[in-house]
Amino acid sequence: MLRSLWYYPILLLMLLLAGCDRGPGPEVLQQDLQDRLDSHFHEDLFAVHTFKRIGSAPFSDIESGVSGVFVYYDAELQFRQDYSLAQWRGLNLGTLAFAIGATEAGVAGFQSGGNSRGDLLRVHGRFAYAPGDKGAGDTRGWVALDKKAKAPPPGHVDAVPAQHGRGPALVLEDARALLAVAPDTTLNSHNKVIVEELGNSVNRIDIRLARLDNKMTLGTGPVSGTYYSFGKALSRYAEQQGVGMFGAESVGSVDNATRLQAGKLDFGLVQSDVAALLHQGILSQGLFPSTDLRAVASLWPEAVHLLTLEGSGINSVYDLSQRRIAIGKRGSGSRINAVLIAMAALDQIEDIPIALEIDLAKAIRQMERGEIDALFLTEAVPAPAIQALAARRSDLRFISLPDAVLQRLTFKHFSYYPLTVAARTYPGQTEPFTTLGLAAAMMTNVHEPDGNVESMLDLLLSGDDALARRDYRAAFITLATMQLALEVPLHPAAERFYRRHAEASVKELGADTEVP
Repeated sequence: MLRSLWYYPILLLMLLLAGCDRGPGPEVLQQDLQDRLDSHFHEDLFAVHTFKRIGSAPFSDIESGVSGVFVYYDAELQFRQDYSLAQWRGLNLGTLAFAIGATEAGVAGFQSGGNSRGDLLRVHGRFAYAPGDKGAGDTRGWVALDKKAKAPPPGHVDAVPAQHGRGPALVLEDARALLAVAPDTTLNSHNKVIVEELGNSVNRIDIRLARLDNKMTLGTGPVSGTYYSFGKALSRYAEQQGVGMFGAESVGSVDNATRLQAGKLDFGLVQSDVAALLHQGILSQGLFPSTDLRAVASLWPEAVHLLTLEGSGINSVYDLSQRRIAIGKRGSGSRINAVLIAMAALDQIEDIPIALEIDLAKAIRQMERGEIDALFLTEAVPAPAIQALAARRSDLRFISLPDAVLQRLTFKHFSYYPLTVAARTYPGQTEPFTTLGLAAAMMTNVHEPDGNVESMLDLLLSGDDALARRDYRAAFITLATMQLALEVPLHPAAERFYRRHAEASVKELGADTEVP
């Protein structure tokens, strides 16, 4: 009896301590880190300056059947030459973080204006390993896993017991708890409708409550996308600066622009091309001119991704004839881009593709199961969901758009430009691909108070490294780029803001030329 009081806790402690030593040693880890830096960027850009192994923990991914150990480390990476990790064209912080097993927030020392030779990045990351086959001559005892292991699932949310007389606030919390544990894949059609409508209702309630609290409302995007993560980072930064802001989940660009036109949002993240098309009106899509839309700022570059798996027989957009293609949900910018690209290539496509309006998560699952042939996604480069897919699929293929299609779209729409995504931007991507480039933009309504617009612009510019540490895409936002690819008229307050800064720049140069 006495033994049972101390024996098992000590045994458990010994097992935990033993777990901390699992996995390869510091020398192997440091070399693996350097190899990843050299293979994803170029060999003379980074050097591992200091390295420390922190510990390890076992993991097991039941779905993929992969198990092994995560090994955690802290390191300093020294720049061997000047380099900007916030380039509109090139490998950026998103690629670096993924390559070294870190989150973007786990990289410190990143300068939004570019880093100089000798600068240090402080990184905290992890690598995944599986036991090696010593019989096959593996002297290290551990094999690095190319496939990125999935993060552990979120904590279980206990069902809320039914009670009589629960107040509105508690009912709202019950709804949030249900939405958190209701995966789309396990619901029947009736429950899917309930969960979808419940989610829409909670979203509307959140926006109204935010306005009741005198907070500015910002339409972002789906939870898995870059618009959502940036919107949440900006909202948190705004609150720290004493500016109330609420980032609301949405379907995407069209959804945000529609709610802006209706006055149901103060600001929204909208693709620059979608904003222009909606401002003019896309009658073929049943969307009348959104004449109240106004531009605030261009934020960062984005790219249209056309993805398929090797063996699909799809090597060009011209091969999409009668193929099953996921184009994004109705209300997303991806859907608009997919339709425009198909129309531009229609003279070379024998039959119209079979378009499926589903979200990205479902599209990826269905493509991996062979239920669809390809998918479109418009997002910043690199797109986190595509990084994860490329890490576990060596057969993922990125399809370039033909010059003829690019020329037709860029000639017709000022918002578009040809964009070449560099090789190694995504895991296993050995060749660059050329696609349609555009910009993410901050949009508002012509009736939005001038003070709110000025506050938003001040936040976007004042955030600099502070905001970029929350979401590195903020580093792309500069006065030199904030008006790029904008076809929608500027809000009057934004127009005065840019004019004021332009005049200040002229004065600093000592020039007498008037700003037009």
